[in-house]
Parts: sequence; C-alpha cells; structure tokens
Amino acid sequence: MRSSRSFAFVLSVFLLSAPVLADNNADEADIAFELGNDAYSKGQYAEALRSYFTSYRLVPNRNVLFNIARCFEALGKFNEAYRYYNDLLAEDLPKEDAAEVSRSVDRLRPKVALVRVTSNPKGADVYVDRMDLGSRGRSPQTLALTPGRHKIMVKKEGYRAAEATLTLVRGRETDQTFDLTLITGGVEITGTPEGAEIRDAPNGNILARVPGRVRLPPGQRVLHVRAPGYAPSQYVVDVPADGNVPVAVALRPQDRPTGRLVVTANRDGATVRVDGKPAGFTPTVVTLPEGEHTLEVESREVRPLRQTVKVVAEEEVKVHAELRYAPPPVRAASKSLVAVDEAPASTTVLTQEELRAFGWRTVAEAVAGVRGFYLTDDRTYTYMGVRGFSPPGDLNTRILILWDGHSMNDVWAGQGFAARDLSVDIQEVERIEVVRGPGSALYGTGAFFAVINVVPRESLGSDKHLEVTGAVGALGTTRGHATASWEDGNRSVLVSAAALTSTGADTTRLGSSGPIITGLDAERAAGAPPARVGDLSFQAQLNVRTKELPTAPYGTVPGTEGNIVEDLRAFAEARYERQFTERFSLSVRGAFDISRYEGTYVYPEEDGGARTEGGAADWLTGEARARIGLFEGNVFTLGVEGQAQLRVRQDAGDLPLETQARTLVSAYLLDEWKIHPRLSVSAGLRLDKYVDLDSTPITPRLAVIARPYERGLTKLVAGNAFRAPNVYELYYADGISQGAALNLRPETITTFELEHSHDLTDELRLTVAGYHNRISSLVQLTAEDAASGDCGTAACLRFMNTDGTTLAWGAEAGVHWQPGRWLLVDVSYSYVTLRNASEEVASAAPAHLVAGRMMLPIGAGDMRVATQAIYQSARPTGPGGADSGEALLVGFGLSGDYGPLRYFAGVHNLLDTRYSLPVSDENSIAPVPQYGRTFTLQLTGTF
Repeated sequence: MRSSRSFAFVLSVFLLSAPVLADNNADEADIAFELGNDAYSKGQYAEALRSYFTSYRLVPNRNVLFNIARCFEALGKFNEAYRYYNDLLAEDLPKEDAAEVSRSVDRLRPKVALVRVTSNPKGADVYVDRMDLGSRGRSPQTLALTPGRHKIMVKKEGYRAAEATLTLVRGRETDQTFDLTLITGGVEITGTPEGAEIRDAPNGNILARVPGRVRLPPGQRVLHVRAPGYAPSQYVVDVPADGNVPVAVALRPQDRPTGRLVVTANRDGATVRVDGKPAGFTPTVVTLPEGEHTLEVESREVRPLRQTVKVVAEEEVKVHAELRYAPPPVRAASKSLVAVDEAPASTTVLTQEELRAFGWRTVAEAVAGVRGFYLTDDRTYTYMGVRGFSPPGDLNTRILILWDGHSMNDVWAGQGFAARDLSVDIQEVERIEVVRGPGSALYGTGAFFAVINVVPRESLGSDKHLEVTGAVGALGTTRGHATASWEDGNRSVLVSAAALTSTGADTTRLGSSGPIITGLDAERAAGAPPARVGDLSFQAQLNVRTKELPTAPYGTVPGTEGNIVEDLRAFAEARYERQFTERFSLSVRGAFDISRYEGTYVYPEEDGGARTEGGAADWLTGEARARIGLFEGNVFTLGVEGQAQLRVRQDAGDLPLETQARTLVSAYLLDEWKIHPRLSVSAGLRLDKYVDLDSTPITPRLAVIARPYERGLTKLVAGNAFRAPNVYELYYADGISQGAALNLRPETITTFELEHSHDLTDELRLTVAGYHNRISSLVQLTAEDAASGDCGTAACLRFMNTDGTTLAWGAEAGVHWQPGRWLLVDVSYSYVTLRNASEEVASAAPAHLVAGRMMLPIGAGDMRVATQAIYQSARPTGPGGADSGEALLVGFGLSGDYGPLRYFAGVHNLLDTRYSLPVSDENSIAPVPQYGRTFTLQLTGTF
C-alpha cells in the first residue's frame, strides 16, 4: 500500500505539468492538494478525498483527478474509482501516464459491472435509473455501475428519448446502442403549379413536389419553391412537433427575367421582407424579377433597414444591413415624428426599457437624471429645475408638460403637474421626450425653459388584453394599477385605472432648531390614464390627488392636523390625423379640460382658525395643423390654435375673488429645409393674441443642424419664449397676506445654444454644449414697499415684474453608450452661473449637477440591473453642505420578466443621504428635509 501512495505522488508531479491559472484560487487549490497528500500518506482516504475535491473545484487539474480515483479505489468504491480513471483516459496524457491509468482501469475491470452506451447520432445525454439525478455524460460513454438491474436512458434535443433496462454482472461489460428517432412535423403542400420543386435551401435537394408532403424538424422554416416558367418564391412556415401544417403555394408566371438578391447583416437571423412579404432570415438569397424592390431587414433592439434595391437580370445584387440601436423618434421638438439627431433642439428620450429598469415612480423622478435637470420637493408639490432655474413656489409654470402633445399646465395658475398630481404612476408611459430650450415658437406660453412630452402606450400588444400591477414601498405606500386593451390592425382601445395611498414620513424636522412634526405627510391619488381609439383617436384622463402638509405653510400652526391640498386634473381630447399624400398631411384636434384646487390651512385661533382657498378652471382648446412638402427636402408646417376659458374661479375663505376668463388665438409656422445631406435648417415663428393683454407676443426660433464630418453632429439654436401672467398671479388677493397684482407684463427669454456630439463608435457618443439665457420681466411674489391697506396694516405680497435682465451662462457635457435596448451607460455634467438674479432665484440654483445611470442585462436579458447616481452641489445661499441641498443620491433596481410576469425591486437614495432644500417662506417655515432611503417592490402580470 505504501508503494501505491508513493506512486500517486510521483505521477502527480508529471501530471502537474498541465498549465493552470496562477492566481489566488491556484494558491488555495495548492494548499488543499498538499493537505490531501498528507492525509493520503497517513491512510486517511476520506479526509484526503475531501481535500482533493476542494482543490479540483478551485482549479481543475489532471493530477488531482488521478488522486481522487486512487482514494476511491483505496476506500473500496470501485465504481467511482473506475469513472474517474476512465475520465482521465479522455485527457491528452503523456504516454507513460496514459499507460499507468490504463493499467488502473484494467485492474478495476473485474471488480465492476460496466455498460457501454452508444447512440445514433452521438452526443445524447446519458441518465441512469432517474433523470433527476442528472446526466452521467454524453454518448458514447462507458459507465461503471453496481451489479443488478438498471434503467439506462438517453436524451438529445430534437430526438425522442429512449431507454432500456439491463442486468449488469460484475466483471463484465454490456453494450447498449440506441437508435434515436428524429422529431419532425408534417407540411402538407398544395397549390400551383403542379410539379413545382420544394427545397429547404435555394440550392438544396428536392424534398417534394406540389402537391406533396414533407417532414421537417419543428420550428420556423423557409421553403423555397420553384418551377420552370414561374418566379421562384419563399414561404415561411412554423412546423409543429408531431403535427401537420398546410401551406398553399401560388407561383406567378415569370414575365420578367430574374436576378438574385443576397442579403446579409451584422446580426444573423434578422427578418427579411421584400415588397412587404416575408423572404427569410439573414443571411439569405432571394430570387426576384428585375427592377426596383423595397427591402426591409429587422431585428430586435435595433433600428430596421428600409431601402430600395434594383435587381438586374441574371446578376447578383448584394446588400449588407448594418443594424444598430437608435432611440425612438420624438414629436415634441417639431410637432412631428423626427429622429433625435434631426430634432431642432437639444433632446433626450427616456425609453420604456429605462422607465421599467430604473423603477421611476413619477415623471419628475425620471427627469431628475436628465442632463441639466434637478428636483425640489416642499412636501406639497414636486418642482423641476432646469439649467439653474427653479424659483421657490414656481409650480413648474416655466416648463410645458404635455401628455401625448396635450398641454397639462392648467390655465388658472399655470401649474405644470409632474409627480402624482399628474399621474398615479407611469405604468402607461411608453417614452418621455425632454426638449431643452425655448418652445414658444410651437407651443406658446409656458414653453419657457423646456418642453416635456409624456407619450403613453396605445395597447398592450395584439395578443395581450389585461395587465394588473401591485406595488408596495416605504413611507407606508401601496399602489394598484389595472389596464385592459384591445387591438386589431390600426385600431386599438386601452383603458386603465390606478390608485395609491401613502402615510408619508413618520417625522419631519423643520430646521436644525425647529419643530419636529409627527406624521401629517400622507398622500392619496387615483386616476384613469388615457383611453385611445384608432385613427380618429380619442383620449381622456382624470387624476385626483390629496396631500397633507407637514411644513406649516403660509404661517399656519406647525404640527396641527388639517393643512391639506387637493388637486384634480382631467381632460378629454379628440384628434384626427391623416397623411393624404406624400407631400400633404393634416392634423385636427379639439379638447375640453378642467382643473380643480382646494387648500385648507389651519391658522391660530386668533387669526380665524382653519381657512380654505380654491381655484378652478374649465376651458376648450382647438388646433389645426397642415404639413406641406413644398419641394424636395422641404416641409412647411402651418397651424392655428385657439383657447376659450369657459370658467375661471378662485376664492379665499368663503369669498369669491376677482378673475378673468381669457380668450386666446394663435398662429404659427415652421419651415424645415434639408439644404444638403449634411446641413438642415428649421425656422419657426408664432404669434399669440390674448384678448385681455395689451401685448401680442411674437416668438421666433431658428435651428441649424450640421454634420461637419462623418461622426460629428452640431446643433445651433437661437430663439425666444414667453410666459403670460396667469389668472392667479394677476387677481389673487386673500386680504391677509397677498394682494392682487397692479400690472404684469409677459416674461420673456432669449436663448442661444450650441451643442456638438461626436460618435466615438456607432454606440458611444460624446456631447458638449454651451448656452446663454437672457430673462426679462420675471414675475415673482414680492413684498410691496409700504402697506397699501389691502392686507390690513401689513405690507402685501404681490406678483411683480422684476427690473433688469437675469443672465445665465451654462456648459454641459455627456457620454452616452447604448448598443442595445437593455444595455446603457449615460454620464452627464452640468454647470450654470447666474448674473443679476434675485436672491430667491439664486437660492435655488445648484451650480454643479452630475448624473450617471447604467442599465445592464443579465444572462439572456430576461433580468436587468440598473443603477443611478446624482450629485447636486449646495445652493449658493444658506449654511452650505447638506443643509443647502448638497447631496449624492444613489438608486439601484433589479427587474425582469418571467413568463407573463414582470417584476421590479429597487431602492431609492440607497445611501440614505440626509439633506434639506430651501423653499419659499410661504411654503415652509424652514428648509424642507428630503426623503431618505425608500424602497419599492412591484409585480405586474400581463395576460
């Protein structure tokens, strides 16, 4: 026995010459190997076996395999010993080592029962007695088993499984051969002409003739049919396993000579269509009549290729499709679908894949990571800042928020709803388009700094009809969402409903020495996102939201129940869009909107106690827009728009306040001209006439889009925008702290922006941008110089136009890499500095914003990991640091699909960063602490 042990060590030295990876695993494996040798030398074979297995798991090695076999032999486990010796024989061993292993196998042969398993074809998985114990390897395979009866089973994909029961005898080898039967399906072929040849490849063997029957492996197959005097054709057929499928062929007489179209792509298996009909999968060869044909090549996650090809008789035309990922087109930049690179503005698109992978709960959360944007939450509303501008209490009035092109900003206070006051969640959203810069040339008032278009999905898909979502999260949040859908061709109907309840933060500390408010942060929302019907489309939406206020706004009593706001926003819109010719299309829409606001504020008893205020508006809008192709490369858009405010109401306490129902008539034009393949110009102009205002804003925009070199894209944009004072700013007066404005002019902004992108590769883009804003007549809530008597003995707060011009200078940079729908890395940096800005405006402008997000598929892509990090510098006023808004916010999400289920689990503010943001004195008695770490768990089923 001692000599056997010594030989094991000697042989291991020779076998050790096989290369191994030198790293930490190798060091650990070497130690385990030495421990095994020590135990073996002491006759402790079980202990040696344990160490050898550890070494082999760390670094697979032939010498360890030999010693494992020796240990099993020493323990009398001859079946296992034989298996490991036999596995060694499959290795490329030195001659002397191979001879010694062969002697070991011969030594054990009389002690074991052997079965030699072979199959036709080879490569079948071999199982013994039970399949759940796992495969013993692939045929041909020799197995050492205990004597007696055993069931031997083999299984190979595409073939029927087979089995046999054998009685094995120690010292003998039994041969068992399985002839596997190929699984096929039948294709019944009928049609014309009779005798046409059926092949499974352009130059393959003849499988049958029409009419006839062929058997093929299951799955999607392409049949090539040809006959003399007829044009060859291809038929795509799904062959069922053990079933039959009919195929009717109809070759048309060949009246023109034919040529061959060879289609390849950078992705195998891409779908090929010629003249709208399936023609196989890349790579493929298609025989076509001479002349022009429309070729389409499509694959998942990439932009399809569509081009016209000219087939020459008796010749071969080759087309190679470079299929690359491209973001979806956008509509918000020019009121028509254009590619992001062709949009006449700096544009970002957040896709449905990103919305689901990152688990953003509201539009505001999704936009927070977009270059140049940041958020402020005063526990009443969520405010979006853009390029250093988000004055406290702004109500998002300078960002136009659209729902599929319909303005969601109300006409009473101009408020742009962006969080749960817009929609309970964003389950129905297909993409979010973010267009930076002035948009008044197309949209009129409110499109001051940016336009955000939320585009909803139109259906669940042709084979899906019901989707149900349930979610729970931190802050006592529960949410439900249900959607029903029907689709048939270009007609679809989608209806949905959602509801949410949240208890909010347990405590809210208002300032370092201020009061700690317990509870009073609950939120409830319910809504019915849009319903759409077909070409003549109809959409309607209703959203209601209630929010408790823990911040003691407007001088109310801190920590007292009853401070609460309720918002309702709803609309119904009918829209007709038709492309009459290639050069003329028409779009007409009409809508009815309502908005409701009611706030309850609890003041000290000596000041009257609880007091309510409210605002409401009902209005009609209509728009007609025509797109005309004047000549090659030119599209001219002409539109008219009108708004009639049927009712505008506002009150303080039980007293109705003065209001004004407005009438607005607008006209706009946009000329888009592709002067050269590398140069495009977009020029727009809009005129807005408010019946109750003396001024008539005229807002132009000019954009030049150039490709100065192959991988470069430059956009130069200059334009004006305006914001008309709303009814709330003009007429609200509560008699306590706020008086009506004496006179207000529209705000105006002039913007100059230069953005350049360089494509380092087809998927990797570097972008740099610079901009300059000049803002005049800014409307702000300001205390009057002396008491006027409108607010008792106190000086009133009134909305007033500021004097002078506020200047903003900014620079941005970004890196974007996205080779596919689920693989993304995006990093951006934004810097802004303000000049001649009021203290309130400057106090809400972080100079530095850094954002990064990454989305990564796992395995086959059914599971995704997403993470986002946002850094915002402190606001320039206040104590600095976290108390002035400086924060690093990290989010993490895991999402994926499992059959009909879709899931998401994520953490927001993973580092539990604690920071506060300055807000207006009216909205809080101190800077408002933002929410810490929260989580969301969500499960969606689609049926």
